[in-house]
Amino acid sequence: MTRYINGLVFNSETRSFTKQSFQVQGQYFESATSLAETELDLDGYYITPGFIDSCSQIGLAEIGIRWEGDDSYEFDSHLQYSVVDGIYPFDTAFQKAISHGVTASHIVPSPKSLIGAKTAIIHHTHTTVDEMVLSKDVAYSFSIGHQAKSTFFAEKKKPLTRMGIAKILRETLQQIQQQEPSIKKIVIRAHKAVDLEFISRLQQEFASIFDFHIIHGTEVPLLQETSFNTIIAGPTFRYIEHNEMMALSPKLYHQLSKHNIPFVFCTDHPVSSTSHLTLEGCLAVREGMTRQDVLYALTTGAANFLGIAHKTGAICDGLFADFVIWDKHPLDLDAQVVATYIKGTKVYAREEGFTQ
Repeated sequence: MTRYINGLVFNSETRSFTKQSFQVQGQYFESATSLAETELDLDGYYITPGFIDSCSQIGLAEIGIRWEGDDSYEFDSHLQYSVVDGIYPFDTAFQKAISHGVTASHIVPSPKSLIGAKTAIIHHTHTTVDEMVLSKDVAYSFSIGHQAKSTFFAEKKKPLTRMGIAKILRETLQQIQQQEPSIKKIVIRAHKAVDLEFISRLQQEFASIFDFHIIHGTEVPLLQETSFNTIIAGPTFRYIEHNEMMALSPKLYHQLSKHNIPFVFCTDHPVSSTSHLTLEGCLAVREGMTRQDVLYALTTGAANFLGIAHKTGAICDGLFADFVIWDKHPLDLDAQVVATYIKGTKVYAREEGFTQ
C-alpha cells in the first residue's frame, strides 16, 4: 500500500488541479489513510488519470513491419471478426504510448475495411491480450468513403458507389441486430459531409436499436444541423492523404465544442503516433478550448464514452490505479511524463530513483 502526497491531482468532477493525497492498494485507488506502508512526496508534480486514445490500431498494425505485421483489416465481411484476435501485445508502440501518458486505447480496425470487426478497449501493458482487455465487443466498426472504396476497387477491379456502400451497411446492421443483439454501439469512419449525412439517415432508421458514433468527422462543420452522438475526432496532426481530408484542421475541436457536439480525442495510431494524443489536446487549446475541458475529454470523458468509467478514467476510490505523473501542466508543449502507472504498477519512469 502506497500513499502519494502533496501532488497537484486532476479532479474529474471540478475539472481542476488541487493539492491532495491519494492511496493505492494493489491494483486500485483507495481513500488515503495513515496505514500506508510507503509514502511518496509529489510536491511540484502534476498527476492525471491515464490518457485514453478513443480510436487506435495499436497492436493491430505493428510498427516497423510491412504487410506481415498488419492485422488491421480483412477485405470480406464477417460478423465474427474481433480485434482481440489480432492484437500483438509486444508491439513496441505500447512502450511509446505509456512513455507519453497514454495507458489505454479503443482498438478499431483499419479504415480500409468497409465492414470492420468487433472493437475492444485494452490497457497498454501485460504479456497476453486477455490480461490487457478492459472491455471487448464494445462496438461494431464500419468505414465509408475514400479508403474503403479504394480497397474494394483494388480487390474487385470495379467501382463501389455510395449507393452500394449504403446497401451493404443496412444489410449488415440488420444482421448484427439478429446475430449480435448485445452490441448497440456502432462506430463509423467518415470524413466527407455526404457520408456524414448518410450516417444521420442510418441514425434515424435504426434509432431504437443502435447508437451511432462518427470517427473523424472532418466536414461536420459544413453541416447546418447535426444530431450526432459522440464524435471520435481527429487526428488533425497528420498529412493530407486524399481529397476528403482537405478541410482537416484542429479548428474542428473548437467548432464541435462551440456547437455542443460531444467529442473525444484519438490518434488512430499508426496514422498519427499514439504519442501525439497530448499534442492533439494542445492544438485544441490553441484553437480556443479550455485546458480543463481538454483534460476531461482525454480521461474521464473518453472513459464515459467507451463505457469503462466504472473501471478507469479518474483518480477515484475503487477504480484501477491508472495515473501519470508530469513535471509540469500536461498541456504545456514541453511537459514530460515522469512516471506512468497501470493497475497500480509503475510501467514507465523517466527519472532515476523515482520509486514506488
